[in-house]
Amino acid sequence: MGRFHDRHHVWLRSREHGTYLQADLDDGSTLSLHSFCEAVRTAWTVHTIGRMLALHSAANGRYLAATAERFGLGGNRVILRDLDMFAAGWFPDMSASGDSIVLRHSSDQFLRAIDRGDGNGVTVEVSASRRANAHWVVEAIPSTDSIPRLPHIEATRHITRVIRFVRAERASTDGTFPHVAWACFEFTGRSLFNLRIELARRLNFAVASDAIMCVRAGFFGRLTPLVINLPDNNVTMEVIVVTAGTTDYKLLTTVTAFNKVLSLVIKEIVHMYSKEKLF
Repeated sequence: MGRFHDRHHVWLRSREHGTYLQADLDDGSTLSLHSFCEAVRTAWTVHTIGRMLALHSAANGRYLAATAERFGLGGNRVILRDLDMFAAGWFPDMSASGDSIVLRHSSDQFLRAIDRGDGNGVTVEVSASRRANAHWVVEAIPSTDSIPRLPHIEATRHITRVIRFVRAERASTDGTFPHVAWACFEFTGRSLFNLRIELARRLNFAVASDAIMCVRAGFFGRLTPLVINLPDNNVTMEVIVVTAGTTDYKLLTTVTAFNKVLSLVIKEIVHMYSKEKLF
């Protein structure tokens, strides 16, 4: 596991192309490559399961997984999905040079970065381990003691008024939560702040509190803090609210876990605003 430490955050950079593996947030399931790394969508959280490695997006909590579906001539499609030990299980193997790794899927296929010109070039293939495009440089995302200030932004683009169902519950002090009788309601829009107001009213916590809204990818997926606006779709969301004093709260609020992700959100906003392309 060498370069992967449980619950830490990393970037995965293609050694051949110099671009970073990122989660596409609109549909929540596709991946692409991007040159800009200081963004929450390019951050991956390490989840070790024995000798096996799983990586879930710091943006939406979903896991990097391989499929049996062909993707052009470049191998099989790679997606983001709920945690499944077979589909989302990887084994990192060190390269001969020692400066990169190859990610071997549990099906003995290897993660590849293919430059197709449109950024959407991430696949798995059986015979790819010796190819340069199967080599990835693991970059640890540095810790931060403070969160950078958000600059004054005069205007943002219109946020789509999507409608979705939200199921929500509060985690108990031991980190568990019931699997039935969750609060269920219809929510309009993508605003994370408006969702917090609605959840505070329904689950009885203060809006201006330390409570953390989280999502998880499947029954066995780990909690991931919601730190950006909701995706532009109407897929039902399950939100778990973690409050101070609980086991999960202690894990989520370490300097290595929470400030780091919020810092990436601020940096991404600044970067996209400079290009007049706010998300």
